[in-house]
Amino acid sequence: AAIDTGVGAYPPFQPWAGRSGRTAEAAYEELGVDLTEVGFVVLSHLHADHAGGTWAGEAPRFPNARVVLHGDDLSFFAEQHEPYAAVSEMDRLRELGLLDLDPADRTVAPGLRVVHTPGHTPGHRSIVLEAGDDRVVITGDLLHVPIQAAHPDWPSSHDVDPETGAVSRATLLGRAAREGWLVGVPHFARPFGRVDERGWRSAGPPEGGAEAS
Repeated sequence: AAIDTGVGAYPPFQPWAGRSGRTAEAAYEELGVDLTEVGFVVLSHLHADHAGGTWAGEAPRFPNARVVLHGDDLSFFAEQHEPYAAVSEMDRLRELGLLDLDPADRTVAPGLRVVHTPGHTPGHRSIVLEAGDDRVVITGDLLHVPIQAAHPDWPSSHDVDPETGAVSRATLLGRAAREGWLVGVPHFARPFGRVDERGWRSAGPPEGGAEAS
């Protein structure tokens, strides 16, 4: 399974090309990932920096994968006609029968659960990975800067619905703190850490570095 697909070819970013000219497919190959073996792709929400990489040219990047997205996001962005949302990509996947818009919180694959955390977008989800007693939650855009971990109830201008986003953030981070979950935040410089009464604590600095808070 894969979680989010990155920005893809949305201009002016196209980060895979960069200075090296490396493609996304080359990067996956270097990591030993066979794209044909991915069975599920879970999208936290429909903003293009998270969902824009579902297609490679004229074919799905993960040709055998079922793409899981909360239906409220597709409905919302289709009505808003926002250019920085991957609506057309989802429409093409739906035509191929590869799009799963079931809104229920559920286990998508063994050890992978989706949880509705609306506010940033109406259908925004966080993803909980489970292995034995261990939990890792990937937050999507539930938060963007570390201070939100210390004050999850503060509304954010990044959210379509700031008040709902604050409730979602406080609820999920509260559980993560109580149960000791590892938290992954895609927009943090050091994306993995934990939350407690002090706020964000990095899971660990590079060797020889200093702990970040």
